Amino acid sequence: MVEAVRDRVEVASHGDTWHVTAGSFDGALAYARERFTEPVVLSRKDRGRWWPRVTLVVTEDRSYAASAPSLEELARPVAPVAPAVPAVDEVPEAVVGPEEVGGSDMPTALEEMFARQDGPPAGAHRVPRQRRGS
Repeated sequence: MVEAVRDRVEVASHGDTWHVTAGSFDGALAYARERFTEPVVLSRKDRGRWWPRVTLVVTEDRSYAASAPSLEELARPVAPVAPAVPAVDEVPEAVVGPEEVGGSDMPTALEEMFARQDGPPAGAHRVPRQRRGS
């Protein structure tokens, strides 16, 4: 059952292009070659949240062939690029400077939030003692 889902091919039309999604580059390309007349692969997108999926943007319009990347180039998956994270020394002073509290490294907003959590819960009140008999 899982193999059938992984090998499933999905096709969506977007104007004069189609997005062909399959479990692998070869699977998507094989389907595109079978389904379309002389397909031109314009781009590739990889996803892999639960299992690998490859989406190829395909068209039959030969005018795109000159600007399309080669199949050899598209056959290699592109490694995702991690976003650049500044080093601790490079963090702007405005982010950490003025909001810090006394000797704490914690920003003021967090200090206030934790202080409220240490107190009684919101809406809590003391129940008065019941009087017995009169």
